[in-house]
Amino acid sequence: MTKLQLELLERVRQQNPVVLTIPNMVTPDKVADGLSAIGASPIMSLAPQEATEMVKLADAIAINLGTIHEEQANEITTILKNNQDQKPMVLDPVAIGASHYRLAFAKQLLQDHHFTVIRGNAGEIAALANVNWHSRGIDGGSGQADLHKIAKVVAHQYHCIVVLTGKSDIVTNGNNTFVNQLSTSYFITNVGSGDVLSSVIAAYLGVSKDYYAAACTATKVFTATGVKAARESTGFGQWQTKFRDELATINSSEVLSVL
Repeated sequence: MTKLQLELLERVRQQNPVVLTIPNMVTPDKVADGLSAIGASPIMSLAPQEATEMVKLADAIAINLGTIHEEQANEITTILKNNQDQKPMVLDPVAIGASHYRLAFAKQLLQDHHFTVIRGNAGEIAALANVNWHSRGIDGGSGQADLHKIAKVVAHQYHCIVVLTGKSDIVTNGNNTFVNQLSTSYFITNVGSGDVLSSVIAAYLGVSKDYYAAACTATKVFTATGVKAARESTGFGQWQTKFRDELATINSSEVLSVL
């Protein structure tokens, strides 16, 4: 049974880890606000010329492929080459099942560099596992394959932790698996929920050496916060505001009360 490290919730607030995010340009404000709300310090970059300095500054790195283009691809590869201190990294392979270019680029990154965590929905993780899956853009899509097996295959293949998110979340390092049943439909409606979670996971990795427990805990805290906000909201707009408020104030006792 996976033991959550809920003390990380307060440790993030106390240590204020710097999370370098190469953003999806659809959601950079949501990611920055989410990181700031949990007590982390967001920084983003699009210039390869400053990659060395940015990596030195960061406690953890999140790479998002949501709006990948040539200049951003250059920035990403430069950052990864400069991560000589092996700071923990999260890869968010947004919609890689939608185009051959995205999928090839993601697989090349994973072949050339080690990522601590891959965080994606069912369609994205299935694409990495070369499993047939019906996905539509950024949606998780649908298929008949066993998602637990898919997540484990990718974890073993890339020697990493996989966080496969959806109606329930699967977190696995290939040997141990944690299933999180908490969710709310607002996470699906809210474009960028996964982008924010990927960077939140990076923040938790930045304050812990037990990366598997950190990934499990970040996922549970994030979803518990969303569910708590949903219970106190009457609509999507209200939930968005309440969710950000709760990210900044929720404590471990409140997380446990949602479970």
